Amino acid sequence: MSEPGWPPADVRLGDPIDLGGSSRSEVLRHPVLEGPAEWGSSVVTKRFLPQQEGSRAAMGFRRERTGLAYLPGAPELLAVDEARELLVLEDLGDHPTLADLLLGSESREARNAALRWAAALGRTLLPLGALPAEARASLGDAVAEDRRMRREFPRSGLARLIEVTGSRHGNAAVSEIHDAVEALERDVDRHVLGPGDTCPDNAVLTDSGVRFLDLEGAGFRHAAFEAAYAAEPFSTCWCVFTPPAGLTGAMLAAFTEGAEQRLPGLGADPRWPAQVRAAVAAWVLSGTLWLMDGALDDRVMAPVGRSGPRFRALLVARWRWVVRECSAQLPDVAAVCEDALRWAARSWSASDLVLPGYPAFRGAD
Repeated sequence: MSEPGWPPADVRLGDPIDLGGSSRSEVLRHPVLEGPAEWGSSVVTKRFLPQQEGSRAAMGFRRERTGLAYLPGAPELLAVDEARELLVLEDLGDHPTLADLLLGSESREARNAALRWAAALGRTLLPLGALPAEARASLGDAVAEDRRMRREFPRSGLARLIEVTGSRHGNAAVSEIHDAVEALERDVDRHVLGPGDTCPDNAVLTDSGVRFLDLEGAGFRHAAFEAAYAAEPFSTCWCVFTPPAGLTGAMLAAFTEGAEQRLPGLGADPRWPAQVRAAVAAWVLSGTLWLMDGALDDRVMAPVGRSGPRFRALLVARWRWVVRECSAQLPDVAAVCEDALRWAARSWSASDLVLPGYPAFRGAD
C-alpha cells in the first residue's frame, strides 16, 4: 500500500499479509504500528480493483461500504478512502468459517454451526423503514441494477434451459416466474437491506457469534431472497453438497425466527413459505443461466484448494428441488425443470447426476 496519501499521516502499518481477495478486490491484513486505538493491533484493508463501467462488479465498493456501515454482524468499518475505493475493516482474526465445518468431519459441530449461521443471517436483515434515507441513497444506481437482475436473470436462465433441453413449457413458465418475482417486488413491507452473498466461506464463526464477510452483494431485496440461502441451501455458492434430511428445514426455521426480530409475524404468515419457494425458484433459474456452460463442459465448481461439486450434479440437484417443492405453486416452472431432469438423464452419465453429501455428515446417523 505505497500509494501517495495512503495510509494517512497519523497511521503506520506493517508489512501486509495477502488474504486472497479476488479478481475484483485486494484484501490484506496489516499490523498496526501506529494508529487510532480502536484499530487495535491489526486491520484488514480491502481495495476494489477497476471493473467495467456499469457492471455489477463495478458497484461492489458502494455495496460493501453500505453493508458494513449498517448491517449488524459485519466487521466494523474503521475508515474509508473514497478516491481509492479502499475500506479499512476490523480484523476478525483467524476463525473457522461455516464452509470449514461443513467440509470437515464433525457432524454435530457442522449442524450447530449451520443453524447459528441461519439465525444470525435472519437477525442481520434491516427493513427499509428502519434505515435512514442516506442508506438507500448510498447504493445509488445499484438499487435499480438489483431490481433489473431479479427480473431478467430468472427469465434468461429459463430461456437458456429451454434452449438446451427442448422443453415445451416455455411461454407459460416464463409468465409464471415473472408473476412470482413481481409479487415479491410488490411486497415492499418485507424488503430489507441484506448482505447478499452469504455463502459458508463468507461466514466467520467467532467466539462472539457469526460474522459476515464480503458484502459486495449487499442491497435491498425481499427477505425471501435471503431466506432462500437457508432453504436451498446457499443459492450462489460453490460450497453446495446434499444436506442431511431435515437440516435445511431447521435452517429456514432458525432464519425465520431470527428475522422475526425485525419482521414480526413472519413465521405465522401463511404466505411466507410460498414466498421462499418462489425466491428459491428464481435463484435456481438464475443459477442455470450462470452454470449451464460449465455443466455442458463438465467442470467442477470450487476455488483453488477446495473441494466443490460438479456443475452438472449441482444443477440436477437444483432442478430436483424445484420439481419437489414447487410443482403445486409453480407448475409450469416445475415442468421445465422436470424436462431438464429427463434431458440430463439422457445426456449425462448416471454419476454426473449425483450430488454427494456434505463431508461432515457422511456416515452420521
